[in-house]
Amino acid sequence: MSSAPTPLVDVIIPVHSTSRPVGRAVASVVTGGLGVGGAGGVRITVVCHNLDPEPVLAAIAPEHRDLVTVLECRDGRRSAAGPRNLGLATTDARYVSFLDSDDTLDPGALARWVELAEEHGSNAVVPWLTRSGGGHVRTPVTRPGKARDLDVVRDRVLYRTSAFGLVRTETARALGLLFDGRHGTAEDQQFALRLYVDGGRIDYARGRPGYIVWDDAGDRVTSDPRPLEQEMAAFVDLAASDWFRAHPLPLRRSFVVKVLRVHLFGHVDSRAGRWTTEDAVAAAGAVRALLRSGPGAEEAMARADRDLLDLLLAGTTVTDRIRGAADRRRRFGRPATLFPRRLSRTFHRDGSLRFMAASLLA
Repeated sequence: MSSAPTPLVDVIIPVHSTSRPVGRAVASVVTGGLGVGGAGGVRITVVCHNLDPEPVLAAIAPEHRDLVTVLECRDGRRSAAGPRNLGLATTDARYVSFLDSDDTLDPGALARWVELAEEHGSNAVVPWLTRSGGGHVRTPVTRPGKARDLDVVRDRVLYRTSAFGLVRTETARALGLLFDGRHGTAEDQQFALRLYVDGGRIDYARGRPGYIVWDDAGDRVTSDPRPLEQEMAAFVDLAASDWFRAHPLPLRRSFVVKVLRVHLFGHVDSRAGRWTTEDAVAAAGAVRALLRSGPGAEEAMARADRDLLDLLLAGTTVTDRIRGAADRRRRFGRPATLFPRRLSRTFHRDGSLRFMAASLLA
């Protein structure tokens, strides 16, 4: 490392395309509430991913260019894993914060997160996420009013396996955390899950200022169309890992429910009108693999979810049946979307009724 002043926070911004609004992202860090460039402040690290630095710097406001540290990552991949890992490997800051080049931070967000981490000894600070088009992301769906010292399972932290917010660098290195670039998508699942499960204290910075997810980028890496098998590969591999299988069954079940409900069903929704034999094979394989790692997870799911799950397990290729089941599970508030097949599971933590109630309170 250079002899430059040691920052308190290193904000790492991977840039994969010269069309990205990296200047907007950098400008938001400048207003994050910490001084830029001095000891105890913030360093802005822009990682040019398979790009020359010159056009990336040209997209940053002239008054901000000297505030930026530029790294180059040339790995020939589309995944954000490489540049994030490079930024983490080279930092000397106490904390790191990952910011996508499409997104921004609210004014004062960094100062708020650091104050929280310093006061409580947080190893991870989970940020409040809002969308540029309006509304906020209702995860993690914590216990009512709970924001400090979260429990991974009881506060459903597994529903927020993204690496945004603040991460204590020492903790990430002690756990050997890396972003997984093997699959091209979901590279943050392993990093975030291991951080939350094994990393110690987690605090939630409920409310603004927080992190803003923008929807005006047409070339996000995560939006690239891929076969369903590829979309699910990172989750299946993680669930099958020795590390995951060594943890208690309630945690494994909770993660599996989340993956089925959010990720697999989300991909089914986007494909329901053009369901293919390849999709059917991939979905059946993913469900079987996930339930092997978290047996019994499906018992917490509502009847409408189970109906779709049964079709997927059976390898159903009839588009109308898949589309109909996918539509029915989104009719929120109806008995089939609230109650499980076994009524004794009605008030399960990951069941729809309790989850939806906690989500409304969030």
